[in-house]
This record gives sequence, C-alpha cells and structure tokens, in this order.
Amino acid sequence: MTEPRLAGDLLAEPQDTPRAGGMSTLLGLPTSLPLVLDLDGTLIRGDLLHLSFFSILRRNPLIVLACAIWLTRGRAALKRQLALRQRIDWSRLELHQDIVALAEREKAAGRRVVLATAADALLANQLASLLPWLDDVLASDGKHNLKGANKAGLLVKRFPGGFIYAGDCTSDLLVWAHAAGIITVNAREALRAAVAALGKPTLHLPDRAAAAKS
Repeated sequence: MTEPRLAGDLLAEPQDTPRAGGMSTLLGLPTSLPLVLDLDGTLIRGDLLHLSFFSILRRNPLIVLACAIWLTRGRAALKRQLALRQRIDWSRLELHQDIVALAEREKAAGRRVVLATAADALLANQLASLLPWLDDVLASDGKHNLKGANKAGLLVKRFPGGFIYAGDCTSDLLVWAHAAGIITVNAREALRAAVAALGKPTLHLPDRAAAAKS
C-alpha cells in the first residue's frame, strides 16, 4: 500500500479558526482533544467485513455456511473468524484522501489521531501499521462489537476531556452526541440535518472522488 498523500482543500462548516503561526484550529477546538476516526465509509471506501468475506469466498465458497454458525455467537465473533482467514490486498484499499489530509495536518499540529472502528482489531491494526500518523486503535475484539453506543461509551471513558469524531452513518449519531466536535464524510441530507440538531461545531466532507466518477 502506498503511503497516503495530502489531497486538496477541505470544505468546513464553520471555518477553522487561526492557530499561532498562521495554521487553523480544527473546529475552533484545542489540540488537546483527540481526533477520532471511524474506519468503514470514513477513513476507507467500503467495509472491512465485506472485504474480508469476499477475499475468502473466492477460495472457499463454503465459508457462507461457516459464517451462519459464527454469527450465532454474535457479530463480533463473526468478524474475528473472518479476520483470522482473510487475504485482503491492502494495496488496493481506497482511502478517503480528505480524511487522510485532515489527519496528517492535525497530527503535525500536535493533536492525537485515533482509529475507533467496529471492524475487528486484527484488521484495524494491520491497516494502522501502514498509516504512521495514527496514535492508537480501538476496535472490536471478537467478543464486543465496537459500534454505536458501545463505541460512544468507550470513547467517553477513554477521553473524558472530550474528542472530535469523524463518521459517516446514522449509528455514529450515538457517538456524535458525546463528541465536542463533529466531522461527517459523504453524509446524506437527512444525516446532516440530524447532526445539525446536535448544535455542535461541525465539518462536512464530501466524497469528491466518488462525485468525480459520477
């Protein structure tokens, strides 16, 4: 996987405020607050659960039957079993370059950057090893599915002073409700309206690569 590069200007609502030295402060919030990134649909295009499943399916069609059994133990258990068997080609994974640019900028400014994902930790850590600007990884562990309320509870416990959270779907509303700042990625109008109702500093990032293909 090639190292991600900066990608263009960001579209911000509201505008970032100046830092010393001419840089801007993300959402006007201090760099003591970490930037927490969701993975599926936010940092990457696609879903690691689906990618891991299809990377196995090509070699073993009977994996469908095994998945049905693993799912009876919970979604986190299913993710762990697929993660143990996957053969994802990480060099083909597409990153949202605006998120990469933002994360690299904030890391350079002294802000911690954390990956918090419902994907299995085995996969999340493999990806994180390719992204030197990530400081920490929080992920599903085979028993607990780190999504929605579970993710919100862990982040509040881990970062009691607050955090900025980047996500892309309705389940992230449970996390944004506890965040000091909000970043949406390629959010639909209904989700943006729900985010606006939270009344918090917000940055909306479109998926410009997808728009260019349409």
